[in-house]
Amino acid sequence: MSADFVDDALHLVREGADLYVEQVGPADAPPVLFLHGGPGASAHAFRELLGEDLEPYRMVYLDQRGGGRSYADAAFDLDTLADDAAAVVEALGLPGVTTLAHGFGAAVAVRLAGRHPRLVRGHVWLNPWLSMPLLAATLHRHALGSDDGEGGAHDPDALVDEAFAAAGAKPLLDALLFPNPAARLQLEHAESSVLLGPSESVGLSDPWHVDVSEEIARCAGPVAVLLATGDGSCYPDQAELALGRLPHAVTAFLDGGHHPYLDDPEPFLAALRAALAHAGAAT
Repeated sequence: MSADFVDDALHLVREGADLYVEQVGPADAPPVLFLHGGPGASAHAFRELLGEDLEPYRMVYLDQRGGGRSYADAAFDLDTLADDAAAVVEALGLPGVTTLAHGFGAAVAVRLAGRHPRLVRGHVWLNPWLSMPLLAATLHRHALGSDDGEGGAHDPDALVDEAFAAAGAKPLLDALLFPNPAARLQLEHAESSVLLGPSESVGLSDPWHVDVSEEIARCAGPVAVLLATGDGSCYPDQAELALGRLPHAVTAFLDGGHHPYLDDPEPFLAALRAALAHAGAAT
């Protein structure tokens, strides 16, 4: 392997956390920071499934605090996740990155751009979750046929509790995220092949109250949004929120669910490459 190609892993120790990071690609290629969904998931499956297709980029895969191979010893908030991402960019000596954010990772990307604008060149959001209260209402509507909780309550925690009690958490999320059951099995297989972090790691505090709706329009740099019309967790609710705040964003509509690279890989990769180029990561 040539000296101008990076392929390594590192642990970045931050207050209350040990962050696991992988970077791979040509050292002089456009840097792309992948921010996985969840919260509490991992970057491993995305790299496992798409890493070879993204070889022209300098990809940075961060397991966010409290997820995957990154440990957290206390509850944390969205600001902390954004500051962690900034610390990773700076530790790698990168002047700036294009974020490639999936699901909940888009909320982290928006907050990162607000708190550390000099580090963000542009954004690509894949099926973004930008308002967790809105997602709570979506879950409740699919489970019970209404956005309102019992007695007309709108508290997102109550909506989620009622939705999961009525339909079961995993069956409900699977139904929304995976129109193709084979995709769910493929993703679970990819995720199972990595040794994840300590089971006692602490997670995000108040996840169902995270909402960056009012911050979206302040994102500097170009934004591209990839939307899979079979992803009931994002389309149409979160999609309308994103495009309503950023009417001039470049948008591509795809077939498939929350992980469209599993459902229809070739059109997804073509759209992703175009989106990355628009957002400042042209190869």
